[in-house]
Amino acid sequence: MALKRGARLLFQKEPAISLPTAELNTLPQVILPYAFPTDATVIPTVHLYDTVRKGTRLSTVEDDPISAVCSSVTGLVSGEREIQHPLYGTLSCVVIDCLPDNPTPEVPTPASEQFTPEYILQAAKEAGIVDELDGVPLSLKLQDWQTNGCGFLVVDAVEIEPFSSSAWAVLHDYAEQVLEGLRMLARCAGVTRYHIAVCLSGARRRALTLRIGKPFLYQTDSYYPVTDIVHRGKKFGTHSAPHSATVGRVGVQACLALYRALFLSEPHSRCVVTVAGDAVPQPQNVSVPFGATLQQLLEFCDVSDLPDYVIVGEQMTGTAVSSLDIPVLPGMTCLLAFSTKTLRTPATYSCVGCGRCAQSCHAGLLPFEIVRRHQNMHYERLSSLRADECDGCNACSFVCPSGIPLASIVEEAKAASGAVFLDMEDSHA
Repeated sequence: MALKRGARLLFQKEPAISLPTAELNTLPQVILPYAFPTDATVIPTVHLYDTVRKGTRLSTVEDDPISAVCSSVTGLVSGEREIQHPLYGTLSCVVIDCLPDNPTPEVPTPASEQFTPEYILQAAKEAGIVDELDGVPLSLKLQDWQTNGCGFLVVDAVEIEPFSSSAWAVLHDYAEQVLEGLRMLARCAGVTRYHIAVCLSGARRRALTLRIGKPFLYQTDSYYPVTDIVHRGKKFGTHSAPHSATVGRVGVQACLALYRALFLSEPHSRCVVTVAGDAVPQPQNVSVPFGATLQQLLEFCDVSDLPDYVIVGEQMTGTAVSSLDIPVLPGMTCLLAFSTKTLRTPATYSCVGCGRCAQSCHAGLLPFEIVRRHQNMHYERLSSLRADECDGCNACSFVCPSGIPLASIVEEAKAASGAVFLDMEDSHA
């Protein structure tokens, strides 16, 4: 039997996963970047006291139009601000005071057969769709798949970490539209095999199967992290993938955004965020306009007191933030708020050589040995231990009975070995 690598994480998605998605619509103002990080020149197209419509591009970016950001609201430009964002670093932002938005006129629903690959790619660019899985513009992914080929497309809705259920919330509300968006992606990329990968209970999975059909749904195992989201065993309808197939991963919300861009002419302006943690009275999934601040989102979820600890992202891989004046942007699908009493730092002991970290590593590394070599400054031996292949999933630290922060030390080892080797190469030049 194949060894299951990874960790078993405590399921903490209730009650958010079972509640309807809430809508955060009324905001006093939003904070939006003129553009996402780029080396190109950014030229703002909106100025102080300008009125902007929802979907208006806030800047032009020379030689890099994909980085420009569209307004998520209709409003009045009231100022500028520079912020440090946990996902995007330093951003120059515009502050927009929200105004009532007139309902957009209904557009005729086009037939999906009308969409050519070129049209789909252009729609993804103009809508400013960014994939929530990795923060990469969807149009760049499509161009890569068209150029380099892609054997299989997967909507990654696994959400194997403890709290997040935003992908499930979107599937629950818009499964058919997500599947149609996936079909459009497949058409654009020239891919014939695709499915939606999930990790759901039997009742939820059966309900979803009835809506979109068994060939388009694949249930993964419950180990964290999940590395195989493509069915590789017996035939799975017409959608099994050979081992040699290049797999393209895309998020649920990016697929829904593409559907809305194509069929409703909507820009990518909202995302669904799971708000959870013991400081949140009612954990839930919330549909949020881009640019709403973490403070506004927590207040919407009835968090009246300032949490002791706020994490953007999930428990295993999220980033702690000290300021709540940070805007929600693409790639933010989970927000955790905790009180200090739940975050006691465990005592750290010496390595006992149990090997649990190696068993949990989905990359097949030896974290305990990498740490030992790094601490003893045996940098020349780190290359053979493949420390650079660590992706920071943190499973090794989670399972360590001695409380050693293995993942962070392995990350230090990656940087240290690279710097040492670079210095050695320079010295022999």
